Amino acid sequence: MTVDSREEMLETAFGLAGSGDADAFAAWMAIAEYPLRRSLARFARAVDVEVVVQETFLRMWLVACDDTRRLEGGNASLKFALGVARNVAHEELRKTRLIQFVNEVPEPASIPNLPDPALGKAINECMGRLPEKPRTALNARVQDGHLRDRDLAAGVRMKLNTFLQNIVRARKLMAECLEKRGVRLEEVMP
Repeated sequence: MTVDSREEMLETAFGLAGSGDADAFAAWMAIAEYPLRRSLARFARAVDVEVVVQETFLRMWLVACDDTRRLEGGNASLKFALGVARNVAHEELRKTRLIQFVNEVPEPASIPNLPDPALGKAINECMGRLPEKPRTALNARVQDGHLRDRDLAAGVRMKLNTFLQNIVRARKLMAECLEKRGVRLEEVMP
């Protein structure tokens, strides 16, 4: 299933929910839940993310059933839901006064891509085919990307320059491998 077809399914389900179709809204929630939860990661220490997600779903149900409101544009319902979730999280922060516990993770510049199992499989296969040193460096970057490169290099017992060279090599080899598997990088990279 392609990203476009998932987005189309998402918007179709949200549109059907507007006529009171609870099953269509449940299908919309199933697709939207992962990106919603992912967008709330920075609030996890300070608010109950489950409460925020459920409140967001409730508010989205009200929007879907309101005949006077129509969301327009590509991926409109998910974009709107991400904004609602962020606002609900901020409301919870104001109630609890725990703003200092919000991680300083920048909010995504665009909506997160919905999970694609075929893409994940291709990435895992290509990672497994990398030579040992580039794979070690790339795994460190993927698993602990919030750390500085100097710290990542020390963690895998490489000099910083060697670590960076292995990252460049791993990225090049990954791109070539993914291209061979039909993954066009311009479609999956923001």
